[in-house]
Amino acid sequence: MWRINIENDADQVCSIYGTAAVDGVFQRYDATCFDDLCPSHYEEVFGDLELMINDN
Repeated sequence: MWRINIENDADQVCSIYGTAAVDGVFQRYDATCFDDLCPSHYEEVFGDLELMINDN
């Protein structure tokens, strides 16, 4: 479930702000994509992406 939610939000953020914005979110958690992301950071990454979407 986390994968679907994070990837969908990442796609939406990418369409609004561009790839660099999504890359920045993952980089804050030492990852480049969902597969590199530590499971303990799923909620934080999802929250960051949601904030960006709702900020628009």
